[in-house]
Amino acid sequence: MLPMATPVTTVFTLTGPQDRLRQIAEERAYRTCAPNQMAWENDTTLVMTLENGIGTSFLDHGHGLSDDFPDVSIRGIEYFDCFDDPGFAKWQGGQLVYEADLITVFGILFPTDASKDWPGCSASFWHRSPPLSAAIAENCPDFDLMPLRQRAGPAPGWVETSDGFATLFLRLPSTPDAQDGLGVIIYPGIGRSTLLTGIDRFGGVARFRRQAYGQVSAQCPELRAVLRDCWKADEKKRRKARQERKILKRKTKKESREGKDILFDLFDPDPWVM
Repeated sequence: MLPMATPVTTVFTLTGPQDRLRQIAEERAYRTCAPNQMAWENDTTLVMTLENGIGTSFLDHGHGLSDDFPDVSIRGIEYFDCFDDPGFAKWQGGQLVYEADLITVFGILFPTDASKDWPGCSASFWHRSPPLSAAIAENCPDFDLMPLRQRAGPAPGWVETSDGFATLFLRLPSTPDAQDGLGVIIYPGIGRSTLLTGIDRFGGVARFRRQAYGQVSAQCPELRAVLRDCWKADEKKRRKARQERKILKRKTKKESREGKDILFDLFDPDPWVM
């Protein structure tokens, strides 16, 4: 089988006086990228986009640009495929301001609702850190969860969505600058639930922790009736899933005793959330 290359996209966004950026564009043509891969976002912002890498590491190239042009602000993003696990960096005055990698722990879609003129929203949640918070706020404004306030929810202050496997109940931050949002992820089909605490407007989370359904219900009394209905809806499916896990566990133990290789771990479908 032939190896398949993973598409890599690298984007450098330079901000500064227009005359200076035009000079940089001329100097960096065919060095950073081809002229047709440069675009003006506005009069003071030049965007350079590179496909499938730049021959050197993302950070090394950014350091080089920053050393050569310390009088402009430079933001860099590098990601694989469709914005998978992007890396962010920013240079100002020739110095690195932040460097951060984003690993999404949980993501789900709030789908389009034409009857309410709602364009849809993808909610992504990640472990918050100071550099990553700065990077997301500056580079990913579409991560903003606050527009969800316009949606009606299962209880005052809460919104809800489901992808058929997991159901998310989300209480948005009390203000745009607050970090007091709360999320409940229910996996009714497998009998799992997770609590997300300290959510900010861009999906940064202070802590993910797996909790029993009863614990979640006790901490979110306003959702008790909704959670009960959600939990009961898949009771038969949950019972079947428990039986299947027991069978798979016995089979795995047997294969382990016989010295067979076990290729998959089928007993923890939510390994990120501890």
